[in-house]
Amino acid sequence: CTQQHLRHIGEQIWDRSPAELSLVETSFQRDDRVTALYRHFLLSYDWLDNANQLVLSSASSLLLTHLIQHYSQVTWRLPTVTGGLSPYVLRNICDYIDAHLAEPLTLTVLAQQAALSEYHFARMFSASMSIPPHHYVMQRRLQRAKQLLATSQYSMTDIAYQCGFSSA
Repeated sequence: CTQQHLRHIGEQIWDRSPAELSLVETSFQRDDRVTALYRHFLLSYDWLDNANQLVLSSASSLLLTHLIQHYSQVTWRLPTVTGGLSPYVLRNICDYIDAHLAEPLTLTVLAQQAALSEYHFARMFSASMSIPPHHYVMQRRLQRAKQLLATSQYSMTDIAYQCGFSSA
């Protein structure tokens, strides 16, 4: 098996990507699970027959899974942020922010709306929007204030309060 195949199986087992994965070299060790897989699958089928390829592929995956679970050394890397928030959650968060600009918006409140921890929400929001949540909220408040200044007859103090600012 290739290192790439080994890593792929390892990622499926642990649902995360190892920085390094290697199998511990052992000799003359008895493992009943390996023996059973070998006897049941590998000795019973013709490797060259195309009809048996799925069975042999499954058997090799079972064997590698067992080896990785019981005979591997794993070095983990830090998780990478990819993808960000789902479009549905991101849209709901942005709508919530727009609807509640006059209120104090905290990371705790926004994370609860997304049903995530504060730390995870902040990372995912930043990955999705390319700016942290507090910058986005400030941008939305300033945009709302500009709009109200241009289109309404409210005083600057009223506009500031409607946009979540404490003073004009």
